Amino acid sequence: MQSSPKPIHKLRMIPWLFVAGVYCLLIAWQGANAALQSVIAEFSIAVTMAFGSFVAGGTALGGGAVAFPVMTKLLAIDPVTAKVFSLAIQSFGMSAAALTIIFTGIPYYRQVVLIAAPAALVGVLLSLTFIADQLPRLVVKGVFSVLLICFALTLLWRIYCRVQHVCSQTDIHVSTFTVALVAVIGGVASGLVGSGADIAIFALLIIACNANIQKATATSVIIMAITSVVASIANVLFFNSLSSEIQSYLLAAIPVVVVGAPLGAYVCAKVKSGQLITFFLLLIALEVSFTVYELMTA
Repeated sequence: MQSSPKPIHKLRMIPWLFVAGVYCLLIAWQGANAALQSVIAEFSIAVTMAFGSFVAGGTALGGGAVAFPVMTKLLAIDPVTAKVFSLAIQSFGMSAAALTIIFTGIPYYRQVVLIAAPAALVGVLLSLTFIADQLPRLVVKGVFSVLLICFALTLLWRIYCRVQHVCSQTDIHVSTFTVALVAVIGGVASGLVGSGADIAIFALLIIACNANIQKATATSVIIMAITSVVASIANVLFFNSLSSEIQSYLLAAIPVVVVGAPLGAYVCAKVKSGQLITFFLLLIALEVSFTVYELMTA
């Protein structure tokens, strides 16, 4: 499979034009002072997404992987609200990261994106329409923890391969059916907890294809960006899910994530993968421990 083409020099400005455009729209809509007050009013959300956007841009864990557990466990926010917010904020942050990946030449598996993105959209729309409202709150939290465990196992598999001196593959060959099936399942999970398509595809690429971890990460970011945008449009147009509470969270977080996610994409493409793996295994262990405790005391 061919690597992504090198960008034309002028196109490198597109991610920054996106960021500038978002800031201009926010200021034109609210005014500079009101925009600043929005961030201050929901400062805990802004701080959460400063970290979450960095994670979203630079790893196969979407911003929802930080927003969802923090909002549901530490800030006592309803899981449905956390899920809708996670998808909406990823529409901005991960889109900024995806543009950075595409137009600054960060390599990714283009063919996988072309197969997985449409399949993930099918999964997330099915989930939002028929599944998400039927599951109890603790089940939804459990789904999220299972996703993180899958991600952790994927990282441990990569560590094992390195210990065994198994080199990753820069160019891979994938089964169209398998990629589409995994993407649909990941899309369903995304409709439940705001993340999943990225983790599912990342796990498939690493475990089944022995893919390069940086390219697999970039691929998963693009897929989750597309999934989040379409799911958020559906939430607004068809499900009327964007409450005033979520809107206030978004106004606080958008100025943060459109900078944090591209920064994460750039930095994590440069640092050693072993450092990222250790860091995220610790985060996952903490989140899963909270969920297990909650399930045991329910």
